[in-house]
Order: sequence, then structure tokens, then C-alpha cells
Amino acid sequence: MDYILHPDQVEKWPLEKHVGVVSKLMVDGQNMTVLWSTWEPGAIAPEHTHPHEQIGVCFEGEMVFTIDGVEYPVHAGEFYRIPSNVPHAERNDGQKPAVLTDFFSPVRSDLLQHHFDPKLVAKE
Repeated sequence: MDYILHPDQVEKWPLEKHVGVVSKLMVDGQNMTVLWSTWEPGAIAPEHTHPHEQIGVCFEGEMVFTIDGVEYPVHAGEFYRIPSNVPHAERNDGQKPAVLTDFFSPVRSDLLQHHFDPKLVAKE
């Protein structure tokens, strides 16, 4: 078991349903999953939900998170929290890539299979 991981040592893969996003499954523990992602300018994730609590940090660039209908800008160095089952969407309106790390609890079995399967929120 590796106790130290670097993002360059982990395989990249695209997140289905997210446009312009490349991810790396960094760590899966007993109670959480950690995902590293790069969001190109113009990248978007449609509004969706999942039963996992999501806490993350923006390391580079900036993002706009829409959480339960309210937009929140997130800049490099800032954290965000999305409670389980709350509708949310993300987008990169900036001119440079954004780099995020997300921590999900409980474990995301879909991500462990390199498959991202959130429930999309239907638009009326």
C-alpha cells in the first residue's frame, strides 16, 4: 500500500456528464474517496445530486458552484462544502484551468470504477 501519492502518478480519465473535466481518483479509504480534477476554461457540470457529502478545495483558478440554487464563486485557496443530496452544478468561467480536490463520504463506489454516475436534476 502506498501512503504517499502524487497526482502525476495516477491515471487521468474524463468524468461522464461533465464537459471539459479530467479527473484522477487519488485515494479510496474506508470512509471517503478523494478525487483530483482539472477544469478547463468553459468546463461545466450539469446540476446533479448524489448521496455523498462533498468537501473540496480549489488549488488553482476559480470556479462557480451553484448549490441549492445559489451561485458561489470559489477562488484558489478556498474550500467549499456540498451536503449530501443537495442539487449542485459547477462551471469554470475563468480564462485558465481550475484545479480542485474533492473529498466524498461515504466512499464513491462509482468513482472506484472510473465511472461517475450522479443523478442529473431535470430542468423544467
